[in-house]
Order: sequence, then structure tokens, then C-alpha cells
Amino acid sequence: MRPRSGQDAELLHELLDASASLWNELTYERRQNYFDGESIWDIADYRKQYVGVLGSATAQQLILKSKSAWKSFFSLKEKGERCSPPGYWGNEEDGRTLRTYIRNDQYTLETGDRSRLELPVGKELKEKYDLGYAERLRLEGRAFRSGTANRVGWNCTTTRLRTNSGPFNQSR
Repeated sequence: MRPRSGQDAELLHELLDASASLWNELTYERRQNYFDGESIWDIADYRKQYVGVLGSATAQQLILKSKSAWKSFFSLKEKGERCSPPGYWGNEEDGRTLRTYIRNDQYTLETGDRSRLELPVGKELKEKYDLGYAERLRLEGRAFRSGTANRVGWNCTTTRLRTNSGPFNQSR
């Protein structure tokens, strides 16, 4: 899947970078609390900070995935298995892993010769990139679908995302 224009590429980059930033902030606070012997569940409400860029459902989904990662860590630790607390998705200087989690009722995926993926974006990004109220970011290309009915994955094989050397490098 790939953005349809340079503007869409920038929008996708901002969306994914904000997702990584939210994940890293959640991870940082939870790790600090964990290593200080405090509750990892009592953390700041980061959703409000990111809802304008990510949209409410995506911000909420990332927070839920973070909780799930920590629950998994504690479950493995309780079983006596070797494990580490959830990690970061990189940083701005060295490059982040750009990805996000979208709730399954928030995206549209149409597959075929010309597949299309539509993703929700927050109000701030809609205003910045002149998207209408009901418009979404649209990616086109060949879809790669895997997973179960509740977990669908796709692969952005035509675009490598980088935060440390400009927003995008196009490759085919």
C-alpha cells in the first residue's frame, strides 16, 4: 500500500509518528513506575494529548495495546519465563518504528487488483491537510492480508518510512 500523493505521504508520516510518540510516552511512564516500584496502571491521560492528530479511537486503541503488552509481560513473569518489559518504538533522532493500531471498525480495506485502505485521522490533521469532516487518508496498491477475523495486517511494501532522513523514500 502506498500514499497517493506527497501530501498523503506527509499525512501518513505524521499519523504514524504520532502513534510512535504516544506509544513511547506510555512506555516511558509505565517503565519508570515499574522500576520505581509504583503502579504502572496509574498514569497520565495521554489520549487527550493525541486525539487531535490520531483521532479518539486510534489513541484509545494504542493505549489498550500498551496495557495488553504490560499484562502479557506480567503474565510471563508470573510463569517464571524470561521476559523484558515492553519496549519503545525508537526515537526521532535514530528513527522510529512507524506503525499504528487501528480499531477494526475504524478502517476500510478493499482488496483486488487495485486495493484501497482508508484510515481515520484526527481533526488537527484533517484541518492541516484540508480533509473534509468525513474524509480519511487513502492508501492504494496491492494489499497483503493476513490474520484472523479480529486481527488483520497489511504490509506497506512499496514505501519505506524514515524519520531521520526525510519523511519518505519511495522504492518499488
